Amino acid sequence: MGMSFINWIGFVMLVLALLLNELFLGMTAWYELNLGAIVAGIVYLVVGVSLSLWPSPQDQTA
Repeated sequence: MGMSFINWIGFVMLVLALLLNELFLGMTAWYELNLGAIVAGIVYLVVGVSLSLWPSPQDQTA
């Protein structure tokens, strides 16, 4: 069971989200609640997780 290109994109998105969380959100410390940024972050994480878990066409385990 190998990882396809789509899985790698999702994995990179999740690692990038972790790094950006430490850099950006750690500095601002949520002084004001920005609902648009929260919704965009949740959508970004959902897309990253779904891409990293996307089934590969090479997998024939059924």
